[in-house]
Parts: sequence; C-alpha cells; structure tokens
Amino acid sequence: MAESTRYALLESDGRYFDGLSSRPREVILGFRERSLIIRTMRDEVLTHWPLASLRAVSARHDRPVQIVPNLESDERLVVSDETMIEAITTVCPDLYHRPVDHRGMRRAIVWGLGAVGAVLAMVFVLIPALAGQLALMIPPERERALGDALVGQLTQILDLGGSTSRFCIEAEGREALDRMAARLGGGARLPYPLRLDVLDHGMINAVALPGGRILVFRGLIDSAATPEEVAGVLAHEIGHAIHRDPTVVTLRAAGTAGLLGLLIGDIFGASAIAAASDAALNASYQREAEARADEVALQLLAEAGLPSRPFAQFFERLEAQHGSTPLALRYFASHPELAERAGRAAAADTIGDGAFTPALSDRDWIALKGICSTRG
Repeated sequence: MAESTRYALLESDGRYFDGLSSRPREVILGFRERSLIIRTMRDEVLTHWPLASLRAVSARHDRPVQIVPNLESDERLVVSDETMIEAITTVCPDLYHRPVDHRGMRRAIVWGLGAVGAVLAMVFVLIPALAGQLALMIPPERERALGDALVGQLTQILDLGGSTSRFCIEAEGREALDRMAARLGGGARLPYPLRLDVLDHGMINAVALPGGRILVFRGLIDSAATPEEVAGVLAHEIGHAIHRDPTVVTLRAAGTAGLLGLLIGDIFGASAIAAASDAALNASYQREAEARADEVALQLLAEAGLPSRPFAQFFERLEAQHGSTPLALRYFASHPELAERAGRAAAADTIGDGAFTPALSDRDWIALKGICSTRG
C-alpha cells in the first residue's frame, strides 16, 4: 500500500504559479495513490504532479514551502499548511534532495539590521511616500549595482533555483536588438548606459530594472508578429527607465532598510533584494507612471519614424487569443487599464499613413526571433 493512502482524505489550500505568470492562483491540494492533485477553488482538476518527482526549492525549515513538479518545470506551488507539508515530506523522501538557496545569510543580515529598528521605525512610512524624490538621491553606480543584483535574483526565481543559464546571447540576434534600441534612442536620456538582455523564458513579459537594465522575455519575442510590436513594448520600458520608475518601485518594496542600504552601498544586505525582486516581476506602476512611460514611448516611436499602431495591435491580439485574466498574460497583470492605453497608442498615430522603414530588416527580425538558439 502506498504511503500516500494515509493521507487520502487530507486537503489544504495552496498557491499555484503556472510558469507563465508571476501571479499566484489559490488552489486546493490533495493526494491520490501516486500523485499530488491540484484543483481550483471550484473543485476542477488543474494538474497532477507525480509524487516521485516532487522537489522543494526552499530550505527544509523555510515556511512556506515552495515545491516544483520536477527540476525542469517552471510551475511552482507554495504550501503553508503544516499538516500538508508534513504529509508531502513523508510521502516524498527525496523532496529536499537538491541544492537549495543559501537564505540563512540573508535572514541573518535582516535580523542584524533589525537591531536598529527603533531608529528606522520613524521613517518606515515617510520613505515609501517620498520614493520618487529619494530615487534621485541614489548614486547612478549604486542604482546600476542594484539592477545587476536583481537580475541575478530574478534568474534564480525563474529557474526555480536551478543552475541552467537563461540568457539568450546569439550574436546576430543581440546585434539586432541593440540596433532596435539605438534607433529608439531613449538611452541618451539616462544617467547610465541602457543595457538589454533576453531571458529564455516563455513568460510574455518585459521588465525594466534599476540602473537602466531591461529584461525582455523570449515569450514576448515569440508572441510578436512584427518588430514594431517589440519596439513599442521596448519603448514603453525605456520610458519607465527614463523616469526611474523601477527604482521608485524598489524603494517602496524595500522600505527604510532598502534606502539606507543603497545610500551606504550595502546592495546585497537588507537593501531589499528579496522584496525588490518580487516587486520587479509584479511591478504594478501607478497610473501616472504608466501614463508617463506611454508618453515617452510614443515620443520615441515618433522620433524613430515608427508607427504606434502595432504597439496597440500586439496587446489587442494577445488579449483576444488568451483573455485578460492575470494567469493568461504576465504583461496584462502588471500593466492595468491596458485596453485604454492601447486605444491611446492607436490614436496617437505617430506617423500617419505614410511609409516607414521597419524597426528591423527581415534578416534582423529573423535573427531576433532566434536569439535564444545560443544561451550563456
């Protein structure tokens, strides 16, 4: 008799990440003889995970526990119920047989900074409220270092702790992306160089990080029908970078410890790497920030002689194909009022009905589509 039969009647709540979106879905967990069953709150079966291949990507004593169906999957399950955690650990003896993140050091640093909590408590509310002004006080070199640290943390999150590199580095594809960015020209307005990377991940997303770093996901490139669609998304993220919105979001997520860490150069302590990495993937900017980024994007497209209509068409097509639920499209989840903004982009009509030079040549577009053929 399988060990899991002891827990045949056991159920608990959990949070399920489907690998396409960073937004969780509330689910019900239960056992069958050889699998963990994940169901919706309406009791509809979402998926079966074989017990033999389950692995934890969090340390043994960390709570909640993060579990993946196997080490190659982008799916993730977060379990908080102690009884369910004990049951899964019992029926899956190999659950923790893999490298885990070294989170103890990060927790120790957090506790160390907690010793000065009495002083910092005075500004816990003030700093998030003034994040926009405070972002301008951070030296550019430290802002860049924060962006670099977040890239490392985000790749670990998206790889679920694995060691496989996710950067796409095919040479002609890289050159094509750089040419697109150069044509948009937004980097000239930044206090640091604009740096672009492509991650080999299926999420339909692009993320602006502190210090002028922008991550474009393979899923976004794969989903785009024309280079002008990618250019529109890239121009929008450049708009966020120009206004230093990623740093503002990071400061709000990190709080006082994050600001003090950035000001004194403690990039890897309680200066918010844990909180900021989550904020980067879930960057729900305020309405004014989105409007500013859109304004910059439309200006960059106009200056580059590129149409704004493909920017709107990209999201209209994806919404028609996938729906507008948070689990359908990562970009929809973090960019609210998308239909309204797409309408503005279409109405902007940056070049009218005139002819234009494509954002990329056919050869460059093919190269960009194949940028993940080489990873490093």
